[in-house]
Amino acid sequence: MIKIIYANEKHFPSFHQALSIVAKERVYIEMIEAPPLEKVASFQKDLISKNGPVYYALSGDKVVGWCDVFPEENPRQSHRGGLGMGILPEFRGQGIGSQLLQKVIEHAKTFGLEKIELNVYTSNVSAVALYKKFGFEQEGLIRKYRKLDGQYFDCLAMGKFL
Repeated sequence: MIKIIYANEKHFPSFHQALSIVAKERVYIEMIEAPPLEKVASFQKDLISKNGPVYYALSGDKVVGWCDVFPEENPRQSHRGGLGMGILPEFRGQGIGSQLLQKVIEHAKTFGLEKIELNVYTSNVSAVALYKKFGFEQEGLIRKYRKLDGQYFDCLAMGKFL
């Protein structure tokens, strides 16, 4: 049974472990390894202290997925936020991404954001489909966005007005 909860410090080590696993896949998120736990915890604490949109999916007491939106710091762009999310490989395809995204979108609205933006690799077909299902629209294509091990990856810039 999966529970979707608002993020809290108790789960930071488990979140860090999940982030590390997804990062090491080197396919779905921008990083190829997780930053140190202290840095990740500081980043999460900052968003939580502002009551920002940040949720974890738990299996028991283990974080198996996350979704968050970080508002832009520039006051002229603070109506926008950048979405990040990930799900452990063995938990994909079970609707967890939809549950997380629904919670984060609802929270982003009450938080005062007007738009959520994201970048997603074109090769991540299931993520693109998930974002489209929730009303995100393609705003652009960034060719050769990433280069890893000599291979280029394109990404879609997507956005959703709330």
